Amino acid sequence: MNINSLVHFGFDLTLIAMLLAALRHNTGYVFAFEQTGIGRHVYRVLTWGEWCYHRFVNYAVGSRYFRKQLRSDGFANRTAREIEEIGRSSRRARAE
Repeated sequence: MNINSLVHFGFDLTLIAMLLAALRHNTGYVFAFEQTGIGRHVYRVLTWGEWCYHRFVNYAVGSRYFRKQLRSDGFANRTAREIEEIGRSSRRARAE
């Protein structure tokens, strides 16, 4: 494994960890790393993702290149509402 492969692997792992951090912050769902045999290592990666996520959020809040989303942006479209409804219906089904 050469240095380019290691850097690429590290970058990919960081993006996955940041995605899981964003999932936790937005939904409250967390990766069940206790279920794996390498829980301590997974915890370290998830902690790294949390740190990177917070650094990126702090950058975005203070940057002139980012702003709060507006309704006119069109990002909150029908698809997002469908996903929310699917999530609610699956929670109801599990509760029954």
